[in-house]
Amino acid sequence: MPKVKRKLKNSLLKLQQEKQYRDKINSLSHPYSKPKNKNKPTFIRPPPPPPYKSEDKILLLGEGNFSFAHSLAKNILHTGHFITATCFDSEKILNEKYDDAKDHIKSFIESGGQVIYEVDATQLEKCKLLKDKRFDKIVFNFPHAGLGIKDQDRNILSNQKLIQAFFNSAIPFLSSKSLYSDTNDGEIHITTKTGEPYNQWNIKKLAKSTGQLAIKETIDFIPNQYPGYEHRRTLGYQRGKSKNDNNEILSKKPKTIIISRKELLELEKLQKEAAKNDDDDDDDDEKSSVKRKKKKKNNGKNKK
Repeated sequence: MPKVKRKLKNSLLKLQQEKQYRDKINSLSHPYSKPKNKNKPTFIRPPPPPPYKSEDKILLLGEGNFSFAHSLAKNILHTGHFITATCFDSEKILNEKYDDAKDHIKSFIESGGQVIYEVDATQLEKCKLLKDKRFDKIVFNFPHAGLGIKDQDRNILSNQKLIQAFFNSAIPFLSSKSLYSDTNDGEIHITTKTGEPYNQWNIKKLAKSTGQLAIKETIDFIPNQYPGYEHRRTLGYQRGKSKNDNNEILSKKPKTIIISRKELLELEKLQKEAAKNDDDDDDDDEKSSVKRKKKKKNNGKNKK
């Protein structure tokens, strides 16, 4: 066999042997890897607590069967003394729509909560019981015009009009440290499903268009944080037909948009920038001091 061919054959054989060796090593577990413990529990980061405090004065709008008001008073704040819950319907119509509303309302009132019927969230100023009141949290969970419009564009527009009118009506009822010397600065919490057509409602844009509101943050709405809460559609609930256990909203990954007065967020931004500049100045002063000490030390060595 010619020398060149024999050399080529040996090279190919060597490559094949090396490949077989690498394949064998790769098929084995790494000698330094820690074995996986299948029985070891997986760490799940707990969700943040609900954005409500016991001292908050809260206005809940558009309550369906009042299960959110009931849960908030009983499980989160452990009192309803600072909670006012409203619904658009009369008491009679509400009880016809939701057969579990009576029990929730009874328990909520016993805890100190206030219930007001026939309140239009877009015309809060017309409710005599809300006159001259201000709130730290104005909460509107899953607003919906409930007009049954099948045309999607018209449906989106009807809900945009609802939410826009709600924002304009709610602003005067927000507490404010600077405007009214209140203890807290108020927030609007509006929760909706995500995906289509809800994303096309452009809620953040609607809030900003008021010229007085700005977006503070967006958080997940987690129904399990409110034991006993059950989402209800605007048109009512029918046992055996409507979905239970919040399945409808969970599949839509609901979000709560937290909205504040525009000037408040602008002030907070300026304060953060000023604090950052102060920290940067302190760092510059410290660096300059170190440089001066180093220079002085070097000058001392040179004199020697």
